[in-house]
Amino acid sequence: MYADEDCSETVNIKEMLNLQVAEVEMLKSMYPQKGEFVLDDEYAVREIQAFVDGDLDYEPENRIGFTVNIITNMQPVEFVVHLPHEYPSCQPELFLRTQDLSRTNSRKLNDDLIEYMQSLDKGEICIGSLIQWLQENVNEYVSEIPVEKSRTKTIQQDDVFSRMWIYSHHIYSKFKRRDIIDWAQELRITGFSMPGKPGIICVEGYSSLVEEFWYRIRRMNWKKLAVKEKEDYKIDNEYDFKKYKKFPNFEEIAFEVQGGKAREYHMNLGLFYEYLVKHDAKYIFSLYFGVEGKSNAVD
Repeated sequence: MYADEDCSETVNIKEMLNLQVAEVEMLKSMYPQKGEFVLDDEYAVREIQAFVDGDLDYEPENRIGFTVNIITNMQPVEFVVHLPHEYPSCQPELFLRTQDLSRTNSRKLNDDLIEYMQSLDKGEICIGSLIQWLQENVNEYVSEIPVEKSRTKTIQQDDVFSRMWIYSHHIYSKFKRRDIIDWAQELRITGFSMPGKPGIICVEGYSSLVEEFWYRIRRMNWKKLAVKEKEDYKIDNEYDFKKYKKFPNFEEIAFEVQGGKAREYHMNLGLFYEYLVKHDAKYIFSLYFGVEGKSNAVD
């Protein structure tokens, strides 16, 4: 997911949201067939429309998100878009999902799309232009890939097992939370994501897939995102892989959510420490929080 890092300028939010709603209606008319244009949340659009019309006296927290499913030369491309309230004054969050492209070519397609977007005039709606660029150019990336005899998906293997501990100032967005889980499952890596403030993510698996996850997630719009620790282990076989693995799957975790200002919320860190202890990872707690962990359990 790509996002404009400089998206904090003062703009007329109501004016921006009005343009977003108009663009959504235009895209609906351009892609009327079922499954071509799919909104993440119809209610978000209705709520934003009510705000634009003056029927809602507060700025909605929900954002507009959608997927445009494009097929060109039999190559399906999912064009995933999330619009910050400041769009089009700042750039949208974008990501492409493709089925048959190699990871290298898929990454190049994403990067080239972003480069094209950055060449467009800032402040103008741009989703239609980006879709047109994809329709005209995606075949160049497809043609570089030989037709495989089997479409069976395999896990990319290498000789290094990695575990990456990621820190975020916060994780609240339902879009980010969904993409984090989807990408972990797609890449078949294990670990967890703990939303709230701060947000903590751990991913583990073959090094190349962990690095791919990091490549994707750092392109989202974050107030602060950093790798706190990365553990690498040389492996020779499946036994070594299983020996270093701490988590059986990837999941979103939550522990006695405690409310804060506005939409802020925090997790019970005592219970989080117990979770780390259970997974033989209590050593990481002090790296995140600067103090030794303490269990909530009563002796």
